Amino acid sequence: MKKILGTIVCALMIAGCAPAPTPDLAAAEAAIRKTDSAWVEAAKLRKAEAWTAFYTDDAIVLPPNEKVATTKEATLKSISAMMALPELAIAWQPTKVAMAQSGELGYLYGSYTLSYKDAKGGLVKDEGKMVEIWKKQADGGWKCVTDIWNSDLPVAAN
Repeated sequence: MKKILGTIVCALMIAGCAPAPTPDLAAAEAAIRKTDSAWVEAAKLRKAEAWTAFYTDDAIVLPPNEKVATTKEATLKSISAMMALPELAIAWQPTKVAMAQSGELGYLYGSYTLSYKDAKGGLVKDEGKMVEIWKKQADGGWKCVTDIWNSDLPVAAN
């Protein structure tokens, strides 16, 4: 009995020392790129719920010219206001995607374009940069935990 118990203890100790599997960072990067591309397509629907589905429940959103949105309600309010802009067109493209060695977090940065009609019917255009931080979810999918974008254009003179 002691011999069997000793063998079991040794096997457990050896198993505990085995290195953790190495995450496939290239696959994780590809998954983030694919998810971000789906997000761009969802943005074309101009529905705040479609946009915010890509955020975690505790996401932090830093929209331009607004306070930081730290709750789902604040995020939905901010995105809803943007989605309500007349004839809104928005798209973005990652320039770089990078992964944490753990394979649990990744980030991307890139550029965006945005246009809409103002109250007088004039076309308002914007372009800028953005950063998204992504977190792997329990189901293996990816969601954005932090999102920030801001304009490259100079501040309009009053």
